[in-house]
Amino acid sequence: MGQIEYSLKNRGFKQLMAVSLGHFTNDFYVGIIAPISVYFAYKLGLNLTQQGLISVAVLVFASLLQPVFGLLSDKKGKPKHLIISILWISVLISLSGVINNFYILLLVIALGSSASALYHPLGSTTAVTLGRRSKGTSLSIFMTIGGFAGTASSIVGLWIASKFGIEKIIFLVLPGALVALFMYYSGVQNVKIDTYENRKENSIEEKIEEVKKLNLNKKSMFWLGILLYISIMKVLGGRFIITYGIQILTLKNFAYGAALLSIHLLGIPIGTMSGGILIDKIGEKKVFIYGMLLSLSSLALIGYGSNWIAALGVGILGFCYSLTNTVGVLVSHKIIPDSQSFATGIIMGIPGGIGSLVMIIFSGLADANGLIYSVRALILPFVVSTVLTYFMLYRKTNNI
Repeated sequence: MGQIEYSLKNRGFKQLMAVSLGHFTNDFYVGIIAPISVYFAYKLGLNLTQQGLISVAVLVFASLLQPVFGLLSDKKGKPKHLIISILWISVLISLSGVINNFYILLLVIALGSSASALYHPLGSTTAVTLGRRSKGTSLSIFMTIGGFAGTASSIVGLWIASKFGIEKIIFLVLPGALVALFMYYSGVQNVKIDTYENRKENSIEEKIEEVKKLNLNKKSMFWLGILLYISIMKVLGGRFIITYGIQILTLKNFAYGAALLSIHLLGIPIGTMSGGILIDKIGEKKVFIYGMLLSLSSLALIGYGSNWIAALGVGILGFCYSLTNTVGVLVSHKIIPDSQSFATGIIMGIPGGIGSLVMIIFSGLADANGLIYSVRALILPFVVSTVLTYFMLYRKTNNI
């Protein structure tokens, strides 16, 4: 009996690693477009507006479409679709380098990026399913491994495009095919996740008529909106410091801004992993509250501290807000328990797009009043986010 349990546990871990490697691969292909877009411009003679349209296509199809694919995944999603999406994105993104027409390039990148919108919600639901009693750790592994893709894609993409030419990224289809093969032989397609279709087949709890609709009442929508606001503020704060951190520290007369920003970026995957492990040890509520309080404190150090104190804030901020990455997804699952992929799509997809757009406002504030003023202005919405986090997690109904 013990040998059977060990075998099942070992297989589940292998499947989790396969799904997580798929997450890394997926984000690698999405992340490679931005750094090599200048080589598309050289090849096709693109103006700045056309380059911007490529970025918008990736943003819309990879991020903002996640709730749509999440809803579809809740109805008929199967882990085998993860394997298909890896093949889909690897083929289309790798083809982009050999395309000689801007409009076809835009279409191919958009279609390729949409595979990412499928992978994130369905992949996170699969990871949580494989976690069984350790959902926080399992989901944090999935998110952390995927988090390393951004750096890898920039390095590899620029190396290939600059040394061999943009056309040679066609060969990147090979690692995608190998990862898809590994996922298949790990048995990812055999994982049973909770979908409307599976409930129908297994007669689980609700009647078919009840589960075919998205069960979102006003109360759930309200708390999901609160969680979405909190997630947007986290993205806003993180991207603002990543974008302007070195300049802010220069204004604070700190000479090693690049080193501290590197520490900030390194703290993101470490924070994500640490948050997942802590969830299984001290619970979701404490991790969420502690993460938000630490993030708020870090921003205050950056905004009001001088020299080394501000540098400390920049260095630890990435770790602090990433502590809440995993718990944010798990809380969204509790708000909409019957549509977990849809909930994940909202929390993982929408904040990235809206947060980037809101950053334009704070960048305008920085132009008008200075970067330090803009950082201090960020503190207020973070205070609101922290207070809302407390009420969301400890409200009287205590359902979360």
